[in-house]
Amino acid sequence: MSNNYITQQKQIIRQVKDSIHQRQSKLSIVEMRNDYENDDAICLASLTFPSKDIAQTISKEIITPLQSLDSRHFYYSSEELLHITIKNVRTVHNPPLFKNEDVEKVHELFTQIVPNFQSFTFRLEGLILFPTSVSLTGYCNETLRKLVQALDVGLREIGVPDNKKYISDTVFFGNMTLCRFTDEPSASFQNKVKELQNLYIGEMRVTEISLVICNAVCHPKTKKVIGTYKLSQ
Repeated sequence: MSNNYITQQKQIIRQVKDSIHQRQSKLSIVEMRNDYENDDAICLASLTFPSKDIAQTISKEIITPLQSLDSRHFYYSSEELLHITIKNVRTVHNPPLFKNEDVEKVHELFTQIVPNFQSFTFRLEGLILFPTSVSLTGYCNETLRKLVQALDVGLREIGVPDNKKYISDTVFFGNMTLCRFTDEPSASFQNKVKELQNLYIGEMRVTEISLVICNAVCHPKTKKVIGTYKLSQ
């Protein structure tokens, strides 16, 4: 893995944590809800899903300990819920911020672009406590930057630009949401997140990316896979 890009990713994550700490975060975040499972605000995004082994390790090492401290929140408890967003297209909203013809154009674009890029690996390590969620961080090489920027250019060209706010246009990292809050998390929960903030989980190989319509927690009730695109080996 390119250490230089990982160094840049770590700097960006420090900036993210500092801005959250100072309550100055300008990132797009999902607002707190009471019921994520049945929430009908949906997004259009490209995602990659972990293997069953990685999902089980995350569940055992992080989700179960957090859930035992504060069970009120929504936890991503299986490999069909757990995911890393590779490229957002339209953020969660009701009504949706996209039309059927947009979905078709984006599907066509991903079919053309994704296979030009090599598969890559996320090193899953460390937690971030966001205002309404907890995420596991994924570090990787510059393949992610090149892929995201190519998709970004393509999305603008077809008239369906990404509407999400980012802290950087050149440095991207894997962000796997593990829990979304239904209320202010307890002090013991927050302390546990701090305790686990440098935990190393393992490596997650990305060989394919799926374009998906779903709600904020990628719940099967709302999830519709438009297409799955293989990266070159």
